[in-house]
Amino acid sequence: MKITGGTLKGYHLNPVPDSRTRYTTSLVRQAVFNMIDVSQSSFLELFCGSAVMSIEALSRGAKHAVAVDISSKAIKTAIENAKKCGVELKIVKSDFRKFINLCNDNFDVVFADPPYNLGFVQKLLELLSIKPSLGQIIIIEKAAAEQVVIPEKLKILKSKKYGETEVLVIART
Repeated sequence: MKITGGTLKGYHLNPVPDSRTRYTTSLVRQAVFNMIDVSQSSFLELFCGSAVMSIEALSRGAKHAVAVDISSKAIKTAIENAKKCGVELKIVKSDFRKFINLCNDNFDVVFADPPYNLGFVQKLLELLSIKPSLGQIIIIEKAAAEQVVIPEKLKILKSKKYGETEVLVIART
């Protein structure tokens, strides 16, 4: 797994040693960062796994990033990857629901890549819709077949499919 752009382009990251972990492909990462400008933004990554999106955001000029995952293996890997790249990345071991409910920080961009087809996307959108400090832009990577209802306070700006994956770029109304 390599960083695809910015000051850390080409750096190799370690994968999470867990077969259940699914990675955001380099094609999808490049597409996401071509859709949004993260320079000088605060970036929150939920379901971070190896923290590749947070590190990629920092590489592309984000001023601050936080990576959140409930898995101990993911947290350990994210810490190793941040050290390897020499970036300052806050890494939090937490369930996404608990983190969102307790978070008092502001983030310009929120990226989430939850496990597919388990209902996490819907719950995540509902929680984020009532926390306006968490993401003026919200990017969701989900299974293309997974149906979600966008809460009233949010709107889809862009939707793009990559095989069985769909990326939603969402803004607040």
